[in-house]
Amino acid sequence: MGDNRVKFPNTPAVATETSWVEWFTDDFYPRYTRQVWVASAALVGAAILYFAWSTHNESSAVQANRELGAAYVFLSQDRFSESEQALTAFLREGHSGLARDKAYLFLGKVYYGQGKYDQALETYGKVGKGGKTPLISSGALHGVAACYMEKKEYARAAETLDEFLSVAMRRTGNPKEELAGEEIVDWSPSVPNALWKQALCYRELKQPEKAKAAVEKLRKAYPDSREARDGEKLIALME
Repeated sequence: MGDNRVKFPNTPAVATETSWVEWFTDDFYPRYTRQVWVASAALVGAAILYFAWSTHNESSAVQANRELGAAYVFLSQDRFSESEQALTAFLREGHSGLARDKAYLFLGKVYYGQGKYDQALETYGKVGKGGKTPLISSGALHGVAACYMEKKEYARAAETLDEFLSVAMRRTGNPKEELAGEEIVDWSPSVPNALWKQALCYRELKQPEKAKAAVEKLRKAYPDSREARDGEKLIALME
């Protein structure tokens, strides 16, 4: 029977641990010393570059969140002018990804608070959709719907709320969703408010059945919410 073992140049046919070490130190390394050191240096360099890149990204994210936090404090205090100034300066720095989306979301809220609904719509539209941050993207959709309602464009508002709910709503009212270890949480805490807004839009559009359907979702999935109680009052007024 033929010898089918793979044989390397200048290595014994039977490769023991000792023979591999001897082959490397006595034959391979002396002949390829330069190449070994070049490859080792390249690996070390790549590791250093990756560590530096990772550290820089983490540092940049911390700094970005610090700057956005200051702008959000202004926003929460209705200091819209100061928040707008901070956010526009932040965006001029060329941030990307999640930091940019947060800034546009906050800036949209600033314009909404100032009653600049067209500017708010344009700004919310710059927030990236989907991805790994449904809370941010759904927040922009909720803002867009609120702007359309202020502009009395109820059909567009209802359509946007449908999109928001398809992204953010996970609860159905099934009792199993309350069981320990199996709790279901929405992607956004604004889901009950969105359903309430949807009911209001359908009332304005003279579509009572759709308004009742939105309220029924509130009753089933969020029975203890203020929006569910307000929804019941709304339906009573429509009947």
